[in-house]
Amino acid sequence: MQKNIFAMSMLFLSIIILSACSDNDEGTAVESDKLKVSLDSITGYSQKGPFVKGSDVLLYELENGQTLKQTSHSYAGKIISDDGRFRINADISSRYVYLQVKGYFHSELVGDISSGTLSLETVADVSKGNQVNINLLTHLEYNRVLYLVTKEHKDFATAKKTAQRNVFNVFHIDATDFDNSENLELGGKSKADAALIAVSAILLSNAIYNKDDKSYNISNEDEKRDCGAATLTERLMRISTDIETDSVYNNDSLITVLADIVEQFHHKKEIMIGIRRKLENWGYGKEQDIPYYEKYLNQFWATEYGLGICDSTTVGSTKQNQNPHSVKNGNKFTCVAPRKNIDWNDYFGWDGYYGYYWLDCNQMHDERGDYNPCPSN
Repeated sequence: MQKNIFAMSMLFLSIIILSACSDNDEGTAVESDKLKVSLDSITGYSQKGPFVKGSDVLLYELENGQTLKQTSHSYAGKIISDDGRFRINADISSRYVYLQVKGYFHSELVGDISSGTLSLETVADVSKGNQVNINLLTHLEYNRVLYLVTKEHKDFATAKKTAQRNVFNVFHIDATDFDNSENLELGGKSKADAALIAVSAILLSNAIYNKDDKSYNISNEDEKRDCGAATLTERLMRISTDIETDSVYNNDSLITVLADIVEQFHHKKEIMIGIRRKLENWGYGKEQDIPYYEKYLNQFWATEYGLGICDSTTVGSTKQNQNPHSVKNGNKFTCVAPRKNIDWNDYFGWDGYYGYYWLDCNQMHDERGDYNPCPSN
């Protein structure tokens, strides 16, 4: 009898302890979600290239980190400077906010203002500060974040990092150590900022398809070097909706087309160095100080071609483009070393930039026609 009483007492005690732990865990989540926030403004950069002054920026407070539903509290602001900076005066008490920018933007491939408008969005936790940037990455990850939070019940911070990695995976970039996308900007100096610049250029890229020789040719006319706001919007939609539920982008054709176009960038000095000069003109620092985005541009198409790593250990090796959807499928590429002691004005010659990179053996000749390091085999 005493044993039964003892056993029942222990069972009752265990239930109390488990109940207390469960209540405590739930309370911690709720308390964290309801963390006190008091902000009188939100500032940041809205960038594709920078959105033009006067573009509209809208902010909604969100209920919590589990539903991410918009509340009735909304605030409006404008882009106030040429570098895309905005400020929204508000009385914010929610930890989570949604922001959207809509307007014309400056093109880093052309330099001119876009012919059409673009809309980008982001969702962010403002418990640690009032700086939130809006860019292509925050837009691409937005649907994925909502799905992870509302359907798979991930906590907000985990959902943000997961969605960011999923987006960068589309462009063959490892984002393991990157800061959150809403903290990145075109004028930043980190590797993550360089990756943002690269993704921005990739998605805006454009070329003319030549049916006769089945190749993509980048136009010498500035206005034809970017795809335009309408096509960019379509590309963003296709990627963001495709990765929303399973994290994987399944439309190989779009990414391969972009790889075929970007592969031609290092044959266009005015594009490669032009991106840097436009960023400087927009007030993001000296062109020499712009982070090393070229690495991610070349890594993107080389990975899409199945070429692997080009570095000091693989210089001189030759590999074949294995992508069956590429217009350069079967072409041989050789790993080229960077030239040394290059004058800054010749920083980008026909053969690229200061890093190691793969070069098409069919294009291994300089303007004089006497430079051909591609192996004969």
